[in-house]
Amino acid sequence: MAKQVVYLYNTVLIPKLEYRMQVTHLSDKDCYIATRLVRSLVKHKANFSRVLPNPILYLSQALGLINLSSHLLQCHVNNLFLMANSSTLFIQRLFVYRLMLIQFQFLIPISPLLVADWSLWSNMNAFKCDYIACTLASMVSTPFRLQHANPTSLCPDLTLPGHTPLYSCMSPKIFKACLKVLRKCHLYYLLQLITPTGTHLVSWTAYRSAYIALLPDKRGRSLPNKWYLDIQAITIIPDAHDRLHDRYVCSPTDIPAVSLVPGVTTHQKNRQWLITLDGNAAPLFGKQLTVQPKKDTCIIVHWTSSCLSSPGDVIRLHPCPGCEAHVPFPAANKYATVEPRCTFMVSLLRSLILPTHSERIRPTTTEVVSPYSWADLCTTVVSYYTRLSIPPDFSSSLPAVNGDSTSPPVLFDSFGLPSPVVLPPGSHYRYYTDGSLINLGTPAVSMGWSWVQIIPDAGFLNSVATYAHGTIRNWPSSTRAEIAAIYAALSVTPDDSVVSIYTDSQAAIDVKGHDGNYWNDFADSLANSAHQSDDAFPLPKAIFTSSHCIRLVYDDIICESNPRRLFKAYYQATYMRDLLSLNRFQFTFCLTDWDDYIVDWDLTWFTLNFSPSHDASFQAHHASRHYTFKFKLFLDDLPLLEKLKITHPDLYIDLLTCRSCCLRNKDLMHLILCSKRRTAMHQILQSYQNHLFSKLREAGELADVDPTPMIRKLSSLSCWSISSSNWSSYALIRGCLPKLFIDLFVELSIPRQSAMKVVAAIHNNFIQKLRRRIWNPRTYDKSRWEDAMHITLKLKTTPRPSNLPASTYVPFSSLPPLTHFVISRDSGIDWIKNSMIQGLPWYNHLSGFMGRLTVLLNNSFCRMGCRFL
Repeated sequence: MAKQVVYLYNTVLIPKLEYRMQVTHLSDKDCYIATRLVRSLVKHKANFSRVLPNPILYLSQALGLINLSSHLLQCHVNNLFLMANSSTLFIQRLFVYRLMLIQFQFLIPISPLLVADWSLWSNMNAFKCDYIACTLASMVSTPFRLQHANPTSLCPDLTLPGHTPLYSCMSPKIFKACLKVLRKCHLYYLLQLITPTGTHLVSWTAYRSAYIALLPDKRGRSLPNKWYLDIQAITIIPDAHDRLHDRYVCSPTDIPAVSLVPGVTTHQKNRQWLITLDGNAAPLFGKQLTVQPKKDTCIIVHWTSSCLSSPGDVIRLHPCPGCEAHVPFPAANKYATVEPRCTFMVSLLRSLILPTHSERIRPTTTEVVSPYSWADLCTTVVSYYTRLSIPPDFSSSLPAVNGDSTSPPVLFDSFGLPSPVVLPPGSHYRYYTDGSLINLGTPAVSMGWSWVQIIPDAGFLNSVATYAHGTIRNWPSSTRAEIAAIYAALSVTPDDSVVSIYTDSQAAIDVKGHDGNYWNDFADSLANSAHQSDDAFPLPKAIFTSSHCIRLVYDDIICESNPRRLFKAYYQATYMRDLLSLNRFQFTFCLTDWDDYIVDWDLTWFTLNFSPSHDASFQAHHASRHYTFKFKLFLDDLPLLEKLKITHPDLYIDLLTCRSCCLRNKDLMHLILCSKRRTAMHQILQSYQNHLFSKLREAGELADVDPTPMIRKLSSLSCWSISSSNWSSYALIRGCLPKLFIDLFVELSIPRQSAMKVVAAIHNNFIQKLRRRIWNPRTYDKSRWEDAMHITLKLKTTPRPSNLPASTYVPFSSLPPLTHFVISRDSGIDWIKNSMIQGLPWYNHLSGFMGRLTVLLNNSFCRMGCRFL
């Protein structure tokens, strides 16, 4: 029944939620509350206690219930990844635009993909309504990150120049309260408020008069804003005349030779000549026509100059006859005696007053001269224009959209790779390629590749013109090594060339060939020697990893598999780590002897989920009880007397002892070692051992190998001697099976999967006998005592009284205490990272790599005449 509930939840409810929540985020707490009833129902239907650890529900090897929070996160990240790397250029541009919008909205001077802590903005309504920001924030709790590839015109570097983000030197409360004001002033960095010397904070008076036009109060003074006072309190040394703390000091900047007055100091009755920069960073000149102080803008009459062609000469201005920047201003005649031909709006925050010899424009004025040259003013104008105003560039140099197609990337970029012998244009290149993989699954794993260029009848020894070999890292597989060799050869081959690739990789071609071929053997020896060779070329990951503009990264490893699959594997590893960190599983870390007992978790989970065949002694209606008992034994969740003293202290007093022998407190080990059951337990364990011996003999006969050494090794295991100090026997009874059970069959040439079925069947037979001959008699003895004490089923299933104080009883344990605090030898992060680096079998990463490989080779074949022979 529990599996049916899990099936309905996973296949019916979750897909509907996934569809309805494509752009909706729920917090972990919301997801936990929303699925509380489902978890309780599954535990009830599986006959588990309500305090059962949740990781066992979510593990795919156990009940396999989908965790709503982790599932939504992997869906959101996958959607974001597909959006960022869409095949449609418009969607890619839209994603970059949204990132820049997040920068501007929350005053983040770096790319939002690089933000490590979103707690400052997480409670803001604007943040909660931003799907991309919420998704990036939810990824912070995992080792996964989205990362920019090499900056391109399509994916520019979004980090703005500066020093010390402003939000890092302000109190969160003040920053959020003044965000709108700070955004209006485009304040991203503390650097924008530091004097050119780099050691002092700009005074409020200087900042007000230079950069913002604030309305004065009744006494004609402008008081400092609270955001400025907050920055001042945090960054400067008290009573040191605005001197900054050492951690905020920056390098001094060049002080311009000419100082100009900021344009924000002007008003309607005091109109001035202004100088600023246009969209192309060229100087822009004009005379103020009207001033809008509340908007910090003004309308100017455009005048032109040829100062860029002669920067050393004084600036001479001439009226603009009209240009593309002209914005009609109907009321121009109201403010000017001469009708202007070209007008437009500029920002006062980005303009400076230009000194000139003519303050007014008269009908006879055809030229206005400034005493300064552009060379004199260039540094001042550019630094002022950019120093305190770093707005996001929403019109950046992204390529224009031309349909939905994108041209394939150019493959030829050697990155320092060894080059072949260059042939005349249009020539035929021939390569023999090979790959090598050693020490898979260990820290010493290595992948080598090689290619050999063949030019027949050219005077080269054995026609070998040149060759190269090297190594690659991460995601190890023999196929990846083979493909690396092909890719390395194609990467150094000129365009417009016909290429023939000779390879013995069955993953690249449909038939295996070239056995005994000299050139193939030569390429094979080169690939094998690359592991230890000093001149082996390490293939840069930049050219052989994900070619996307936005990459998914796990720690420092670029992910090449499906994001959904990677997140699912990560969370499964996390649930397994959480399960093993429970006190009830700490004993597994005491089993460290590889020659005796190391838990094989693959075998353990397979055995737990194995369904014995039905016969006269094990019918269908027994399966549910058998399955429940097996899992409760594995989880140490059987309702033993020591546990009942905690869950029902009103029914089972602390002094109660085993109801069978009435001598000892009853925990799991006493269930096995009880004097009333010891003989039966010995017989059951002996039967377990004999069954394994019998199957080993059968395997030896099939393989025509003497199984005596294997049988002797099996019989020497410490798990066959049950005692309260023997952790291996305790692990065997709990169902944590050793690696040696499978290794012995594999040594006799039995396939691993077949060996697992044999061991699982034998162990399930052991569990069945344990339940019938040990657990059921114990339950009968306890039931007789409960009947005598009038403890009914209703009393046992009724929740404990609310007024009953929590039990302080410390349950008795026959097991010895752990000699030290046990810490897992592997964490969930290590398991996933090792699978990427060493090839550990957490999930199948080959399919994701082959999918990207197809794209790479197809792009190559689009420009080369390639064929596999």
